[in-house]
Amino acid sequence: MKRTLIFTVAAALMGMLAYSGVGFAAKGGIQGPPPDSGEPPDLGDIIVLYRDAWGLPNLTADLCQQAIPADPLPDTCPATCLVDGLPSGVSVVEVNTDTCGIALGCETCTQEVDFGRTSVIRSPVSVIEQSLAEAVTKLATAQCTSLDPAGRLVNTSEIDDVVLSATIDSPLENLAIYWQLMRTGYLGAETMPIDLPDLNVLNTAARGLGAAADKTGKVTVDQVVYTNEIMGLTGESVQTYLPKICMNVREEVQGVVQTVRKCFLNYGVAHPVHENLLGNSEYANYQYSRTVNFAALPDPAYIPDDDPTEGWFEYLGVWDDTVIPVLFYIVQGPIMDNVFGTDPGFLGGNVGGFTQAADDTREVIEFTHDRPLPLDHETPVPLCDVPDTDIVYDLSLSEESGLQVPKQIVDGSEGREFTVTVANAGPGVASGYVLVTAEAANGVPIVGSPWTFAFEELAAGSSESWVTFFSIDLGERTTIDWQATAVPDCADCDLNSANNTVTATSNVRVTGGGGRN
Repeated sequence: MKRTLIFTVAAALMGMLAYSGVGFAAKGGIQGPPPDSGEPPDLGDIIVLYRDAWGLPNLTADLCQQAIPADPLPDTCPATCLVDGLPSGVSVVEVNTDTCGIALGCETCTQEVDFGRTSVIRSPVSVIEQSLAEAVTKLATAQCTSLDPAGRLVNTSEIDDVVLSATIDSPLENLAIYWQLMRTGYLGAETMPIDLPDLNVLNTAARGLGAAADKTGKVTVDQVVYTNEIMGLTGESVQTYLPKICMNVREEVQGVVQTVRKCFLNYGVAHPVHENLLGNSEYANYQYSRTVNFAALPDPAYIPDDDPTEGWFEYLGVWDDTVIPVLFYIVQGPIMDNVFGTDPGFLGGNVGGFTQAADDTREVIEFTHDRPLPLDHETPVPLCDVPDTDIVYDLSLSEESGLQVPKQIVDGSEGREFTVTVANAGPGVASGYVLVTAEAANGVPIVGSPWTFAFEELAAGSSESWVTFFSIDLGERTTIDWQATAVPDCADCDLNSANNTVTATSNVRVTGGGGRN
């Protein structure tokens, strides 16, 4: 079926890029500051390695990593630099077994890993956390969440009788989604996670990484494995959604060649050789099928609007390129047939399957980006079941500024103050109250507790604060436990109650000075 719209444009469409298969190779040792310096690693000199199906580097008898040569080889690479790898059958770049570095004169034979725009993984963790908060807010405040043809998350709400949809297309927000899911397996609060359209967490994580990658690039096993390392997911003591595999590798660390223990996320079953750390996670044994995946996207199906068909999307196609101006039309049909044809992609699982899933998302994004539909001609995303109310919003109390209390208090003090601030992310106006409690460690409430602060018709994007004075006369050195909770007038209207409560602590001293958080 094809929906036709004829119009003209000034330039011809770009052709479809051919898909290249997944290769099992990755980066070399991460150069840069020491692990405990707090500084991000340098992405330079991170080279493609000879890896196994788990993404672990294949080692020489001396525990050295082996680099895959560039393709094509530069003229500056001597033919003598290429040797048979271990296991045999793969050509690798010769290494110096004393240093485990590339053999002298063979440096130009290697190939660097291209991170593209995912190089933002070098950013401070606060940048990732901020992007994650923005993505979670969008998800939490949407009336429903679906998946677009590439598998990206789409938020849909009805505002003033108009259905509005927005795809989470920010590379940084998608990278943050990937980071959070690989750490915890959920988005939002642990006690109240956000419902995801796909119950397979790794599918959503892979799509997040694919959406963060360069549209014209390619997601590789190298990129996946070392993105995990650079983002701090592979530390042996770091809790992650997936279990880990650990091994010993000889490499240079700040000028000294030594044996180091390196861990990797395990996307498959138990590794037959290296140490498996199951931890609190079960083996994922991740499997991916391109055909099955895109037969179920977008989810739910909505194209064509008069007869939604699973696995269908739409894009701009050439109607007639023999005339000037060139004529185009809107093509509606199967994602597989139009983007991938008969190519099934990588059919294995483990990290290769995960990489394939991420790169397939990237490729569909590239395909549709190069063939954009004219404004207001896209088939609208339908609205799913929503709460039985016309008003929806997201009340929140910030962990940083939602409740500000004195950090140190001298017993007998009068006129101390605390500040509580409630915010509304919208989209509707909100009414309700904030409840603040304070009690000593022995359970005795502070005089005045609980305090109640009412607010009415708090506009979307606005906040309201209250400052209150109190006195302390407990007669002993102790602590005060504070809690503030935003309570909406309509429980079904607040789309994300996980961010409604914050806590704080004050130390009560019998003598000494005070201070504020």
